[in-house]
Amino acid sequence: MFFGISFGAVGNTLLSRGMRCVGKSGYECAHDAVLGALTQPYLIVGVSLMIAFLLLYMASLSWEDLSYVMPLTAGEYVMVTLLAFFILSEPVTALRWAGSVLVATGIILVARS
Repeated sequence: MFFGISFGAVGNTLLSRGMRCVGKSGYECAHDAVLGALTQPYLIVGVSLMIAFLLLYMASLSWEDLSYVMPLTAGEYVMVTLLAFFILSEPVTALRWAGSVLVATGIILVARS
């Protein structure tokens, strides 16, 4: 699950960065924006990582109960918060950090069950 969660978090981070690049490109019509998005390297890698996440998630569901696997995927929320802060330089408020700590605590409780 660690690799799946990591792929999902990095994939989402790359999708965000790629879409920001598309938004800043100043395309005049939706058609050009879609074509620009399809050729954006960050988006291509991000989508590939999201596909890898989905495959690993499906494999996890074949081995474990949904009530165990699903809460573990919440680890992606914590990783995304960290990546958004350190990689994307997004402002993360104390309340968001507190939420991430609560999510991490929940993950630990589920993992120990």
